[in-house]
Amino acid sequence: MMKVTKLLSALAIFALISVGTTSCSSDDNVIRPENPDENGQIEVGSELHFEGAYAYAHAGNPIPFDFKKKSISMQMSLMAGSGQEDDLYNIIKIYKNTDGVLKVVSKHQTASEYKAFFLRNIKEGESLDINIDYSFSSEIEAIKAVYPAGGNSTPDHANNKFSWLKLTKMNGEKINLPVQGKYVFSRSGHTYFYTFSNETVNFNGSYDMKVLKHNTNTNKILLEGKGEKAGSYFVAQLKNITANTVDVARLTFGEADAKTKAEAEFASANEVEASFSTYKKEDDENPVFEGLNGTYVTETIGGNLGYYQFVMNGNNDAFLLMGDFSGAGNFTEGAKLELKKVFDDQAKGQIIFEITNSDGYYSGRTGQFLTLYVRDYADGTKATFAIATKGGVSSISSTKGDVIGKTLEEAKAIAAPDAMKIWNGGMMDYAHVWMSTTKK
Repeated sequence: MMKVTKLLSALAIFALISVGTTSCSSDDNVIRPENPDENGQIEVGSELHFEGAYAYAHAGNPIPFDFKKKSISMQMSLMAGSGQEDDLYNIIKIYKNTDGVLKVVSKHQTASEYKAFFLRNIKEGESLDINIDYSFSSEIEAIKAVYPAGGNSTPDHANNKFSWLKLTKMNGEKINLPVQGKYVFSRSGHTYFYTFSNETVNFNGSYDMKVLKHNTNTNKILLEGKGEKAGSYFVAQLKNITANTVDVARLTFGEADAKTKAEAEFASANEVEASFSTYKKEDDENPVFEGLNGTYVTETIGGNLGYYQFVMNGNNDAFLLMGDFSGAGNFTEGAKLELKKVFDDQAKGQIIFEITNSDGYYSGRTGQFLTLYVRDYADGTKATFAIATKGGVSSISSTKGDVIGKTLEEAKAIAAPDAMKIWNGGMMDYAHVWMSTTKK
């Protein structure tokens, strides 16, 4: 079967006919540069005057071509779902007709197939038109091939004729992912999120992945790890996209041949063999708790012994007890929770944090979930916080036991204290009351 049928089968339009080929070549050029033939073509050399990778945007599944001085390659391995190897054609001669259309006579690298590629409207570095309809069993047939009609004739798929295909310089068109912004998924007390842009996908705020390619047909995204993930490649796939949700699955490739394996997975038309999870979009146009970021401190406790501090930075948040434990006027950490925000509900004023580290009085709380309520922060100078507990317990010291959420859902269910319960400045009675703070 001629190699051109690979391209046509990859287009998945019609099954193609097998065509037998026989090897035949001619060392004698029948067309001299000074003598145009009946088609008005003259020989113009044996090398292309441009190079680069161009692609035909077929239904979101680009068909790539690589043009070099002495060869043209149809890169079938990069076409999602083709499952085929590249077809490389070595250039023999190049001809031009009176309309400026080039005919590139070439021979397949491994098969006994000759091909006449026709090229027109060449805008180097931007685009060109190509006609791939003409394959032959001998070089002389390719040389004498009639130039395609000047207009865009109607494709005849049943007879393997596709007329002119417009190719665009690869990477010349910006990738546009169908989802943008932050999407969050929570289950069994654990929360994960992706932040999507057309250039980078971030996972959980931990690491970035560079967007290399996107296939709009399969909605697969080929990604390259950055920073600590350099050398790793990923293939993410999106499905069931709505205005506010998307199902996401991802495969990781970290072996020595990671890139090759990732590219093969990206090229496959099959769904990735990984579990899909539904991620919900976080509303970026109306940021939750806008203006809350900052460090907030309470009034000092009993004769300047210490104070409580809330750090709200959207990342690496914390709750601390600061105290003058030496009596020298130097305030240091007496207890600390390091926090990662995993959920918020602005209507309720509720923010849920996963505790990523716990020290001092709070030691042993790591992995649990802190329920915080906030109000009175609109003017940007102050805020009122309440650490909510089960049963209204007044402290979250590790000695108090099961008083905060062990899971995200449990933490969400803990209600805010009564609006009239105000902190009275007690060092050990600070939870489930409203604590007034000033922004540093």
